[in-house]
Order: sequence, then C-alpha cells, then structure tokens
Amino acid sequence: MAVSPGNDDDYLERVKAEIRAEAEAARRRAPLPRIDPPPRAARPAHHDGIEHGRLDYAIGELTGPHYRAFIDGAFRALLKRAPDDAGAEAQMRLLAAGAAKAEVLGNLRWSPEGRRVGVRVRGLLPRYALAKLVRVPVLGYVVEWGLTLAGLPVLLRHQRAADTSIAARFGAAADAQREHDARLGGLERGLADLGAEHDRRSDAIRDDIRRMLLRLDALEQRAARLEGRADDVERQNGANAQEMIDLRHYVHAANHWITSLQRTLDELERDAADRRERGDAFAAAVLEDADAAAARRRRHADWCGLLGARAAAGAEVLDLGSGDGAWLEALAARGFAASGVEANRALALAAQQRGLRVAEGEPRETLARCADASVAALTLCAALLPADAAGSGELLGEALRALRAGGCLLLRLEPEPYRFAPAAGAADARRVAALLAAAGFAETTTAADADAAAVLACKPA
Repeated sequence: MAVSPGNDDDYLERVKAEIRAEAEAARRRAPLPRIDPPPRAARPAHHDGIEHGRLDYAIGELTGPHYRAFIDGAFRALLKRAPDDAGAEAQMRLLAAGAAKAEVLGNLRWSPEGRRVGVRVRGLLPRYALAKLVRVPVLGYVVEWGLTLAGLPVLLRHQRAADTSIAARFGAAADAQREHDARLGGLERGLADLGAEHDRRSDAIRDDIRRMLLRLDALEQRAARLEGRADDVERQNGANAQEMIDLRHYVHAANHWITSLQRTLDELERDAADRRERGDAFAAAVLEDADAAAARRRRHADWCGLLGARAAAGAEVLDLGSGDGAWLEALAARGFAASGVEANRALALAAQQRGLRVAEGEPRETLARCADASVAALTLCAALLPADAAGSGELLGEALRALRAGGCLLLRLEPEPYRFAPAAGAADARRVAALLAAAGFAETTTAADADAAAVLACKPA
C-alpha cells in the first residue's frame, strides 16, 4: 500500500519524538542505591565473559565481531547474560535479512530488559535512529540510497583489499602445491632407487645363500661319510678324525652365518616395506585443489559416456591403478559394476572406507593372473605403462589376452595429485593410440584436451 509523503513525515516525527523522550527519561532517571555485595572468593581464571560492573561502551567495541560472536557479545554487554536460543535466533535472522549491526544493538539496548540494565553505548543512538529510519517506506529507501552512495568509496577500498588478500592466498596455495609435487617427485625417485638397490642386494644375498647351501650339503654328505668310517679312520689315521671334527665346526659356523644372512635379508625387506608405506602415506596426503577436482569429475563423466557407447549397461569393469577411487565412483554412477586394484596401500584403504571395491595389489600382477578372455571391459591408468615401447607392448598384450572378444580397453592419461607425472594431452593420446594399434587393438577412439586424454580401443571379435 502506498504511503503519502505527509504520512511519512508524521511517522518519522513520531519516531524521533519517541527516541528523544526515551533519551530524556534515561537522563533524568535517578540511579538506584548501590548495595555492595558481601566479600567473596576471587573469581576463577575462566568465567562467563560478562563484565557485570561495566555499564559504558563505545559502539566500535561491540560491532567488531561477526555473526554468532557478534550476537553473543551484544547480549553479554547490553543484557549482562548469555543469549537464549530464541533471542539469538531472532537477531541472527535479522542480520541475515541485511539489517545493520547498530539496529540489533539498539533493539537489545532499548528492549524492556535492556532499559532495566541501562548500559550506555556511545555513538549508538544516531546509528540506531538511521537504521530505523531506513525502514520507513519510500523515505527510508531514499535515505538508504544516500548512505550507500556516501559509503561507496570505503566499500570499493575494502573490495580491493579483499581481492588482494584472496589473490595472495591463491598464490600461496599454488606455491604449496608445487612444493608438494616436487617433494613427491623426489620421494618417488628415491623410492625407485632404494627399490632397485634392495632388489640388487636381495638377489646377491640369495645367490650367496644358494651357494652356501650347496656347499653345506656337500659338507654334510662328507661329514656323514666320515662319521660312518669314524672308527676305522680313527684307528688308521688320526689326521682324518681331526678333519672330521674341523668339518663339524665348519658346518656349525656356516649354519650360523646363513642364519645371520637370513636375518639381514628380512631386515632389508622390512625396511623396504616401511619406506614404501611412508611413501604411500605421503603420496595419499597430497591434496588436490577444488578446480582440478571438479575438472577431473567432468572428464570422468565424459569418459564414462565414451565407454558406455561400446560396453553394455551394467557390464563388469576392472580398473588397474585406481588411485583415490574417483574414476571408480564415476563408473559406478554410470551403472557399471566396477572394481579396481591399487598398489598404494593408503589410497586403497581410503577408497575402501568410501565403500568402493578396491583391492591392494600390484596391477600388472593382477592382470597376469586373469584368465584368457575373462574380462568384459578393462580401464588402465596410463602411468602404469612402462617408459619403453617393448614394456608397454608386453603390458598391452596381456590386456588383449585377458579381454573377451569385442571387449573394450580405456586408457586414462590425466594428471593426478598423488602421482608425480606431467599432464597428458593430444600428443600423448596419439602415441598411446599407436601403441594400442601395434598391440592388436582396433576401433580406436580418442577424447583429449590440453591437460588430459582418454583412448578407447576394442579387441577384435
């Protein structure tokens, strides 16, 4: 309903008159006689945060906090009590509707309870009057526009400061991501070197153990022969008897040495397992920023559509190198019966806790154990492909063997936060498509962008 200018002026004058009358009554109100409380023990270090004896504040002291902290501080300062649920909810709804903090403070200060407490807030009255004036129809709209235009330079300055702060935080996050990537790459290279050294030393120790076991068998056979003839040897030749005694000592010493070697080998294997577990945990702890995660979800949805065009609905899909399980989730959302294998124990456990069917194991060994023509559809993280063409051909040959006739293989080339590898694009997709064709696959289809690609191929029927 429209309000005439005359009515607006009358309403404004009534509001002003009520505020002046309340202020005058507050000034003339006689203070209550002070009754000192009896002495009591010192307050504990932790109290309710209410300054019961303080009745004077500057408005800036109360408007600094935000949202719940602001409401809580206003109740404790103006009403000298903690906020009740209904009162706090009403004031928060007022803030959520765009009301000024001064209006909330004024509502509390000039409520019946606030008048009884009588806290003085310097600078609140004019701001409260303006906040109420803004609610007057038509006139309040004009006043609010004027106040907004007057405060526009301050708002712009705050906006520029906020933009600078956000840009600085994004820069720091990017630097931290690059540092994580560099540390992950160094750890992976160190783990690879340690694994190669462990394998070399393990092979050497096993060779030594085999040689010692052969020698031990020969010695034991010789000792047995000597023991069988011990009496004759002792009568005929004391030297032979002594040799038998020496051989026994040598056999015992050899047994002790072999036992020590076996313990050393076990310790090396435990150390390698510990290092791998720490490396897995570190790789799984590397975080992916929200934009990259969203882009990966969009790519996965597109790639599921690419696979769905060739594979039957609800088909069983085996994924090798499942990582954090994001690709398995996309397959399950598409309706596929997806299961996966991941060598990183921390990533596999995290995926299992989210209800995904991910087994911890070596993906290439899992593929080698698959029976011929037993897999309907196979997806593969391209990071598992060996660097040399011969090794890649061998792995793709195993995939061709395990797939059923007409079965699909989808290779994912994408950046993943827990694998230190450069992003893949159209050039890598063309190289992978050539590898698939050389391995015997047909009907190759590629979906690629600047950062990632998927290559789909089928086993000939």
